[in-house]
Parts: sequence; C-alpha cells; structure tokens
Amino acid sequence: MKQAAIALLLLSACTRAQPPPPLAVQSQGPTQATSGAPVYAGNPAASVRIETRILGVSPDGYARWLAIAHFYDERGKPTRILANSNLNWIPSSGRAQWQNRMRYGQPSAIVSTDRNETIVLTVQPTLPKLPRVTVRTDTRTWRGPRVVAGAIGPHLVEIGWFPYAARPVAVWRIGPRGSRTMVAQVAGGSHCYDPTVDPGAAYRYAVVRTGRTEQTNVVHVPPRLARTSVADVSGSGMWLFFTLDPLDDIYYRKLDPAAVVRQAVAAHLHYVELRAAYGAYFEITPQAKPVVDALIDGLESHGIGVIGWSVPRETSYEDLRATLDVAAYRTATGRRFTGLAVDAERGDEFMGEGPKAIDALARYLALVRAAAGPRYLVVATVEDPYFEHLNDRKYPYRAIARASSVLQPMAYWRMMRKHPPANAGQVAREMRDSYTTLLRMAGRHMPVSMGGQTSALTATGAPTAKEITASMRASKRAGAIGEAFFAWDGTLAQQWAAIGGFNWR
Repeated sequence: MKQAAIALLLLSACTRAQPPPPLAVQSQGPTQATSGAPVYAGNPAASVRIETRILGVSPDGYARWLAIAHFYDERGKPTRILANSNLNWIPSSGRAQWQNRMRYGQPSAIVSTDRNETIVLTVQPTLPKLPRVTVRTDTRTWRGPRVVAGAIGPHLVEIGWFPYAARPVAVWRIGPRGSRTMVAQVAGGSHCYDPTVDPGAAYRYAVVRTGRTEQTNVVHVPPRLARTSVADVSGSGMWLFFTLDPLDDIYYRKLDPAAVVRQAVAAHLHYVELRAAYGAYFEITPQAKPVVDALIDGLESHGIGVIGWSVPRETSYEDLRATLDVAAYRTATGRRFTGLAVDAERGDEFMGEGPKAIDALARYLALVRAAAGPRYLVVATVEDPYFEHLNDRKYPYRAIARASSVLQPMAYWRMMRKHPPANAGQVAREMRDSYTTLLRMAGRHMPVSMGGQTSALTATGAPTAKEITASMRASKRAGAIGEAFFAWDGTLAQQWAAIGGFNWR
C-alpha cells in the first residue's frame, strides 16, 4: 500500500467515533502458566495482595492502571512464584490485559479505560487456588496530563485525549516556530494519528474539545529508519528467541553467541529472525543487551542478517511503539536489524479472537507500515490459509498484504495434522499448495518466504531431514524467495545438515 493511501486510511479512521473498550476477563495465559504445581522462591503461597499503580493517560487516550500480584506464605512472609501460576483479572469496566511475568517481576495486568469512572478489579488466583481480592480506583481523582501525544515511529504520531469525547474534536499540529496545521477533525473518540510528520522533527499538538484548547507535551519524532531490502529475507532462515526467566532452557544467559554464529555459518543461513518484543514488553533489556548485541554483531559480521521479530497483542500505542523500537534498535557498535517481522496471530496470547481480532491485525500492520515508512522491510508472519483452512473472512490476508513487503506463512506441516506425513513427497505437495493458496488469499503476487518447521511442536514429532529438503525444494520451485524454520532450540543435527545442504541460488 502506498504511504499516501495509508495516511488517508488512518485519517479517515480518526473521523469516526470509536466505541468504548469492552469488558474483558483475562487469565494470566499459557506463556505465564504451564502445567504443574507453582514453582516458588520461598514457601508456598497462602494469600495474595494486589499492588496498584496509576500509569496515567496514554497517546491512545486511555487511562491505564497497573495491578501486580504479590504472594505471602502462611506466616505472612513474602514469597515469589517463579512459574506455573494462573490468575483471572476481571475489571468492572474497561479491559484488562495480562503482562509478561518478566515485565514487572510477578503476575500482573494493565487495566485500560477511556471513561471517567470508578473501576473495581477482581483478581482470582486459580493456580495456586486462593481467595479472590478486589482493588479499586477512580479515574476522576487522577492527576496528570489528559491530552497526550507520542511518536510511534519516524512517520507517525498518535494524539490522545481523556475521557472519551462524544462531540467533535479538532486536532492541530504546532510547528517549532508556532505555525499551526490542521491534522484532523474527529467526530468523537479518544485518539487520532498524524501521518504527515517529518522524521527527526519536534512538534506540539493542540486539541480543541467542548470549547477548550489543550496542548500536549512536545513530541520528538525519531529519525528515518535505515533502508532495507526484500533480499534480506531470502534464502534459508531460522527463528530464534530467548527469555529473561532463569528457569527456562532458553534463558538469555544460556545463549552462547559464538556458538550460534558458528552454527548459522555452517548451515549457510542467510538470516535469523530474533524475537525482541512481546506485546508492549521490549525484551532486549539492559541486562540482556550485551548478549543480544554480541549475537547480532557476530552474525552480521559473517553476512547473516538479523531481522527483528515482534509479537503484537493489541493496537495500543505502547505495543506499536515496542515494535517500532525493534526496527530502530542499534547494538553498541551501531549495527541494526535488517528488517522487521511482525508475528500476526489470533488468540488470547496475541490479538484476541473473532471479528475484532481480524480488524486489529489489519490495522496493526497498516499502522506499522505508516510509522516505518514505505521503504522499510516489513515481513508479515501470517497464519497459513492452506493448513488452517482460512479465507479472507477469517483472517485479513488482503489488508495485511497491502501493508507488507513479504508474506511468511507458518506452514508447520507436522504441527497442523493429526498424523505424520506419509512421505517427503506429501510435504512437497503441501508446501506448494500453501504457497499458491496464500497468494490467492493475498489477492496479488508478492514475495513470499515460507515458514517451515524443525521443532517437534506436537505429538506428530519433528520433521525428518528428507522432509526439510523436500519443503525447501518445493518452496523454491513454487516461487518462494526463501524458507525460515521454527525454531533454533528445537533443531536437530540432521535437520541442520539438510538446511545447510540446500542451495537457494
């Protein structure tokens, strides 16, 4: 999609009043709670208390309230749950989204609302099973700015006002010398976008509502992103991710950058997709940065590109900003990611379910494109229409394709079936059908990098070396520019050999 068309889409969306967010009940989620009893750093929990913090109004125009669960043993002494907990977060209004455990150190959720109201949050621990706790806040008593603006990326600024406006709102951009430019006239809602900003510039915004004019903070727009190429996602690739949890096998301190580089070189990888953001949580923390930087620097010094991988969970300013922060990331030596891969999935861990999730996925990619600019490599990692029997009514392929440089279907041929494939020939046919079905759903011809499987993701087990080779051969013959495999930590020696033995040229 051309940048001007995306700008028009965003501005037209801002002229329509947006409905208030729905009531939401969120469990802590599979990434936070796995099977088994809770793992403690201390004694078993006998009670839970909820700490709350006011996060203030975001550029979405939402008042945000953080709740963190703290556990205590039967003597009232603090204890920490390191894994295997589950909590239900039930707000009386607004919506709650559970957060990655590592973000705040314990199970937590952020409640958002665009209304001036009292919010009662009920927290029900189900693992461990403990009495429920309720906490409350009243947004009418909050102090702090209620008109806020922030840059999502070098080409897009979001302006929000609180509370939700039922009447028209006018938004003006104020330049460095005081010049005023009309950004939008909004029929209602709580936020709007400015897709006409200059990278590296500084602006302030004036929001006119109910006869009052309020000015935002100064917004410093990030500089233009480096130019990238579709060639950076061609050939063989591999997904690699880490966590900040010491209990995990993929804990970042267990990651050996030199060993990763040696394996990537031996397998003739052209690129690695490295996860750097999960929702609004930017995973390259100051503690993890030296390890991640050594990995990026080492790979790129051997001509192996590193694409930043983000996993969106909602179309919020904070989530989108984390994705664009991935694109803008630099190592201590100044190296950058060679592109951005957006993992566009439905489900409780991701963008939700139903029509709202479909709309959110399409909107998220459009916003990423608008923020990054037309020349930056955006890979959309999408659910596979062939293996999952999806069409454009169930997943927004056409809209995502318009905003993306490359489509990458998750064609996990063993994960998507009840029984292992009969032979490598069947894998080849299915990868070919995956490719052709995806382009039909996209509605246009465009670059496709297939997403293949090495890990044993289900009871059907790990693909054989022959299946790996067949998948790459079929993908190349169909017209794909490459194939990336999921995932690094589950790839076996014979699979590495198959990947390294295939020539994409």
